[in-house]
Amino acid sequence: MHAHKLIVRVPKSRRVEISLPEDVPEGEAEIIVLTQEQRDVHPMEGGRNERLLAACRAVDAWRDDNPERILSKEQVDAALSAERDSWGEP
Repeated sequence: MHAHKLIVRVPKSRRVEISLPEDVPEGEAEIIVLTQEQRDVHPMEGGRNERLLAACRAVDAWRDDNPERILSKEQVDAALSAERDSWGEP
């Protein structure tokens, strides 16, 4: 089995036409479509994972601006607890 990787733009119609290299034999072939995850929503407005990741990035940015300060375990636990509480009940 041989693989041929092609990058295409998916139009609004969701119809894609491809031209394969001459060395691709005629006959049955399997098509696999891989797409990038869309990020239309601000991370803090997305799902739990995105909000938690954004909170972790905020801590990293804060530490970059304040390298002499290290958060205590209690401060980290409190921040994580506050984030979890903002999720509400599943």
